[in-house]
Amino acid sequence: MKHKLYLIGNRKLFAREEAFLEAVEMALKAGVKAFQLREKDLTAKELYFLANKMREITKRNDALLFINDRIDVAMAVDADGVHLPQGGFSAHVVRKVWKDRFIIGVSTHSVQEAREASEWADFITFSPVFYTPMKGKPQGIEKLKEVKEAVKCKVFALGGIKLDNVHEVMPYCDGVAMITGILGQKDIEGTVKKFNEILGEKP
Repeated sequence: MKHKLYLIGNRKLFAREEAFLEAVEMALKAGVKAFQLREKDLTAKELYFLANKMREITKRNDALLFINDRIDVAMAVDADGVHLPQGGFSAHVVRKVWKDRFIIGVSTHSVQEAREASEWADFITFSPVFYTPMKGKPQGIEKLKEVKEAVKCKVFALGGIKLDNVHEVMPYCDGVAMITGILGQKDIEGTVKKFNEILGEKP
């Protein structure tokens, strides 16, 4: 993936689905070019309908759409990529069966997981780098650096990434991924533009 800013969704941050969709579109219009739909509690049918809406939003904003875990839903809505959790299909299986149909991302939380996934994935997320509620002990910059040196694919730092600490991770990753770092901010548009400026992304 060529983009350095990877937005992950969480509709529970919003009172209504419409507000969630509006916030995502605002972020995409401001310059986010890769979005992951990650709503684990939805049924396949519910996720499909939401993914269809996101496919429309990402297409009109020239952004990539990734579906977390559900390859069937990704195929049904013609998503650009899939993001695989550790408990899902391995990147090896997805690459073997679907070849280059999808851009493949994988969630990793250790050097070993990162090394294994990087053999077949286009990129990995490594988390949590900084403190994030409910995500356990932060792994820190040194562990991120170790992961970057151990893998063959691109690495996106994830977990507690904010405008005031993104400079710390950039020497040791290819991009950053986040949820609340963008969707939890009052000024979504301004935040995205500041991140892209720091990351050197063209508007």
